[in-house]
Amino acid sequence: MATEKSEKELTEKLSRSGIRLSPVRLLVLKLLMSSDKPMSSLEIETRLETVDRSSITRTLSVFTEAHIVHVISDGSGSMKYEVCADTEAHSGQFHSDEHAHFHCRNCGETVCLPSAPMPEPDLPEGFLAENATYVITGLCPACNKEK
Repeated sequence: MATEKSEKELTEKLSRSGIRLSPVRLLVLKLLMSSDKPMSSLEIETRLETVDRSSITRTLSVFTEAHIVHVISDGSGSMKYEVCADTEAHSGQFHSDEHAHFHCRNCGETVCLPSAPMPEPDLPEGFLAENATYVITGLCPACNKEK
């Protein structure tokens, strides 16, 4: 479940990651950290009405490079962004916060499945995996009741 963070905690998280502080970066990080599900850039833009799309896109790019957020391709055609649990724990082969997600094909909601194990592929020699996406699609409880 998402937790409300103070501005000081958010500022420290950015500083530890070597990211220069800006009002837009604080707003985007605060929104993502308060969300209980991954969010698309359009959802972020809708919630942050005073911030333009290009600023959000640049911020998400900076956050992704610094491993503050990870990107989820859930098959909806829209990338989703989620704050990483442990920014400092990026290791060589996989980001430490890689986990499975569930995408409801009816309502479009994507939720985290942090306790679902991620299969680690046996790659041929010389290959180096940097990211993996594991998305289970189906019906969420609410949509399953409707069927």
